[in-house]
Amino acid sequence: MKVYLIDEQGTPSLEDSLEGVSPADCKLIWVDVKDPSLEEREYLRDFFDLHPLAAERPLEMETVPRVVEFNGHLLTVWNMLRDVRDTESVEVASLYMILGDNYLITAHVEDVHEIDTMFKKLQGETVPRRDHPAFFLYTIINVSVEEWFPMVEGLKDDIDDYMEEMLADDESGDISTVMSLKHKNMAARRTISALRDVVMRLARRDLAAVPDELGVYLMDIYDRLTRLYLEVDNNSDLISSSLDIHLSVVSNRLNVTMKRLTAIATFFMPATFLAGVYGMNFIHMPEYKWYYGYLFFWIVIIVITVAMFFLARRQEWF
Repeated sequence: MKVYLIDEQGTPSLEDSLEGVSPADCKLIWVDVKDPSLEEREYLRDFFDLHPLAAERPLEMETVPRVVEFNGHLLTVWNMLRDVRDTESVEVASLYMILGDNYLITAHVEDVHEIDTMFKKLQGETVPRRDHPAFFLYTIINVSVEEWFPMVEGLKDDIDDYMEEMLADDESGDISTVMSLKHKNMAARRTISALRDVVMRLARRDLAAVPDELGVYLMDIYDRLTRLYLEVDNNSDLISSSLDIHLSVVSNRLNVTMKRLTAIATFFMPATFLAGVYGMNFIHMPEYKWYYGYLFFWIVIIVITVAMFFLARRQEWF
């Protein structure tokens, strides 16, 4: 557990627990817990007088971003997008934030480096920049959104590289690659769309826990999420185009192969016909008793095959 306090005199401090701390004696209390146990949740519920649903919500494996208002505090479920290059996938980590009049509780199962970075910066401050917990909630959201722009742009670059590689070389282009890009883009699109609704809900002026002056900052985040959503939407069109190009390349490759096989079969069609004719066991076939019949047979086969080859080259059969 990590605790950031601002006392009545405006002096900030970092603590490891809430022992000896009274909410009434502090201007701001920010508590961050990683994978909190049931005892820790019950302790926080009693310490801040939380609604039971707000305290129990982090126990659930909830991944849908949402805002739930209780009497005196606000629960926000926020998703953190993580681009995992090793597995070629996008992971979603849930962050639970409970906002009160003078406190903010953040709970998460996995590490959230945005929060760790903020605590490192707060460690060196002697004068607090803000003393309202809603601005800390805004900062967490703002930092996470800023980190998604490189991820979305990198996804677009991967799609462009795949298309260029596929167009440059007909033998390249793996369907699993474009499907992996599609799944990553769909995960980002689904998450960003839900987070826009969360930010819009927080920007409304009917939430007592969110001050009015924070609305303009939240709308700025909403605008950036809209830009991200448009980029992801454009990526969807690029991926659809990539799939169409991939299918066209595969179809063209199959047509070329069938064309070559047809040409080869055409070369040997006269030879097959003549071999079938002279393979019949009829007694009164005059060529059977001809001394040079066998040699003549091979000369005819070779001449016809060579003629068919040059005809195929002229007609661009292969």
